[in-house]
Amino acid sequence: MQLSPQQQVAVEHTGSPALVVAGAGSGKTRTLTAKFAHLVDSGISPERILAITFTNKAADEMKRRLTRLTGMNLNRFPWVRTYHSACFQIFKAHSRIMGYQAPIQVFTTYHQQKTIKEVLLALNFDKKHAMGVLGQISNAKNSGHPDAYFDRRPRLGPIRLIVVFERYEGILKHANAVDFDNILLLTRNLLRDHEEIRQHYQNQFDYIVCDEYQDTNDLNEEITALLLKDGNLFAVGDDWQSIYSFRMSNVGHFLSFKQKYRGARIFHLEQNY
Repeated sequence: MQLSPQQQVAVEHTGSPALVVAGAGSGKTRTLTAKFAHLVDSGISPERILAITFTNKAADEMKRRLTRLTGMNLNRFPWVRTYHSACFQIFKAHSRIMGYQAPIQVFTTYHQQKTIKEVLLALNFDKKHAMGVLGQISNAKNSGHPDAYFDRRPRLGPIRLIVVFERYEGILKHANAVDFDNILLLTRNLLRDHEEIRQHYQNQFDYIVCDEYQDTNDLNEEITALLLKDGNLFAVGDDWQSIYSFRMSNVGHFLSFKQKYRGARIFHLEQNY
């Protein structure tokens, strides 16, 4: 793959965490996939690289590029996934520890709305508040600390959010189910609270590469840190393109990368293609 001098330096950097600041059209995805291929060429098995994206479409495109670059089959890239997909794989493997049984049901948006409406009606609240309550519950989970979130935002109009949240979570657990946000929150709890499982995955992943790093929220960032070993993190993004504020994205993680990760290098891609 032909790279610009700036891209080449970033791809070949090792020994400390790296953040590539890449504006629109500057070859961000090319640089990320080139880094993955470079790691494989240097002797790291592709099965031992966790590559995080934010959409299934982006993950599939990265896999296709990697097959062309490496000549390997798609099944050699099992950990090129979204945050939710990667976390669900981890969670399913250890769900019994968290009180779940296989198979685990994932609530769709329809099931979430239906359940919240039932909870609101049972508490004598108007079901018209369902979407607003669901939004607050999602924000609470993505903050990583639901109880603290509800302490700061205890009500939505007449509704005590913590009461609805606890009933909703009880229904999910009774159904042996999780929702989209639970996948991240429960996986964080699993990795945070069980050292042997955390060490297992730290030892499994020799490297983590992360796309669209400006869109990580506090929970994404904590999960990444829990999985990271020896500072082997390569992230790309553009703080001017943050689009996931509705999922509590925090561009501060992008801006404070060098302060958080000791010895981190920042690379700027300035050539527009």
